[in-house]
Amino acid sequence: MTKARKKQTPRGQTARNRALLSVDPGFTIRTHRALLGLSFLSLVLLSVIFEPIGWWPVAFVCLVPWVIMVGAASHAPRVYLHSWLLGLAFFFLNMHWLYYATGAGYAALSVYQSLYFPFLACVLRHVVRRRHWPLAIALPIVWTGGEMLRAVVASGFPWFFISHALHRPLVLIQISDLVGAYGVTFVAAAINGAIADVVLHVIASRRAGRESAPKRGYALSVGFASTLLVFTLGYGVYQLNRSTMSDGPRIALIQGDYVMDVYDEEAGDPEKFQTYMAMIDAAAKEHPDLFLLPETPWRMFLNDEARQHYSNSRYSYQAMQSRADKYHAYIVVGSASEERNEFDLLAPVRRYSSADVIKPGGTGVVRYDKVHLVYFGEIVPFRFGRLRFLYLWMNSIMPFSEGGKYEYSLFPGKTFHHFEMTPKSQPGRTYRFATPICYEDVMPYVSRRFVNGGAKGKQVDFLLNISNDGWFGRGNQQPQHLAISQYRAVENRVGVARSVNTGMSALIDPDGRVSHVVKADTSNPWPRANNFEVGTIKVDSRYSLYTRYGDWFSWACVVATLVVFLDYWITRARTRGLSLENDERASKGRSNDA
Repeated sequence: MTKARKKQTPRGQTARNRALLSVDPGFTIRTHRALLGLSFLSLVLLSVIFEPIGWWPVAFVCLVPWVIMVGAASHAPRVYLHSWLLGLAFFFLNMHWLYYATGAGYAALSVYQSLYFPFLACVLRHVVRRRHWPLAIALPIVWTGGEMLRAVVASGFPWFFISHALHRPLVLIQISDLVGAYGVTFVAAAINGAIADVVLHVIASRRAGRESAPKRGYALSVGFASTLLVFTLGYGVYQLNRSTMSDGPRIALIQGDYVMDVYDEEAGDPEKFQTYMAMIDAAAKEHPDLFLLPETPWRMFLNDEARQHYSNSRYSYQAMQSRADKYHAYIVVGSASEERNEFDLLAPVRRYSSADVIKPGGTGVVRYDKVHLVYFGEIVPFRFGRLRFLYLWMNSIMPFSEGGKYEYSLFPGKTFHHFEMTPKSQPGRTYRFATPICYEDVMPYVSRRFVNGGAKGKQVDFLLNISNDGWFGRGNQQPQHLAISQYRAVENRVGVARSVNTGMSALIDPDGRVSHVVKADTSNPWPRANNFEVGTIKVDSRYSLYTRYGDWFSWACVVATLVVFLDYWITRARTRGLSLENDERASKGRSNDA
């Protein structure tokens, strides 16, 4: 009877079975209360690392409670449930500023983003419990891959990356010119993973009643994370001490402060127009080479064709062109553009979100049309084609369409346009610049496309970001947006000038250093935080690895994450097959005994 049972088990199969089913990390968490406590702790830690609180050192431990829950929980479904609840609570709590612009979009985006937490928990749990990867290696790969997916899937929303919490210590973010902001996330996640490995090892070692000491070590984890941190700090010190930057043009950042609303606004177009013109006149006393205004400071169409149809657009253009001529300075401002063609089969009128450049002595407007439009805020998907019925329904529930009366969707631009300027402060010198609009400076690929010239080198000397953050009230969104913009400067080694309505307008050096932040001044004749700053933007001779080759590193993390996820399903299928085989073998054994 014993010999028969041994013959039924092929040699080596027991070891393979044990490898597939060995999932004990050294101790087990069984209660919902413990899982909820660990999830809540990670929720708090994740929430305090971002602006405006900005407790950035917490970023190195914020994932530890969640990772312990993922690795030590006894039941996988509980892990996925609590991970989803953690993600849902995090985005609902920290993205509440989106509610000012769209309540439905805020809810939908929060639910969608929360789904990444159980997905990453599944992948991480598999590689830790079945494949026995050190957390210092597994966690940064999986988490960085998840951030990259959030940045590109469904148009992408690259917000709340762990790296965004680490924008203050400049020495940590210099590696962005190698691997992007994702590399900073990778280092922080590796440190989280190493700490979690140490905690798991210590807890398992001290558990009473275990016959054998836990086999999970932490030396490799600590060594790997420490090596990454030392390299990051060393590289950061090296780059911060290089003399590669020089002075570029003087730029006047003209900032309005008007909260926007679909149905009501804090001021009308005439008041806004007069305030902006007064700020331009005041800033002109400091002799800037360029005046930078926000995205759509008031309603107007500045392109040459549209000015023929709108009197306020003609008046706005004339006022700005006269000031460009008077002060011998360029004016960059955001507006809508409109092109009419009655024979256009898609739309007789096409509208764009544009950045307009008005030159001194010029006779018109040169513009860039925004390429990456924001879903539902600027464009409703499926406008043309077989799924237009979905577009009509979604358009009808959007507040901008007034119940479906208007098709407010814009058309995307076709090219990443560049501009040139010759500043009066540096006669004979020509600078090239580009103008990412609104959330285009949040999308890493957009800024990189503007700068990357392949073998020819950098295509632009600096970036001008114009945005309108007034749609989100006055709160957390504005400092978070500025923090994200710092990474575009470091990644591409270009200076960035930002002019933002109801935001944080500032200059950012190519090393990420922020200066000339526009603040409220009650002594000015204009109300609220309408104000300006004039400063010199920096240009940099460095042509970064990230600009040249892009997101190769983060895509590698995505591929690794998806391969592990596939391995999870294959292993799951094999485990089920082994379980059925074992059940069948046990049944035959009982029959033989009988």
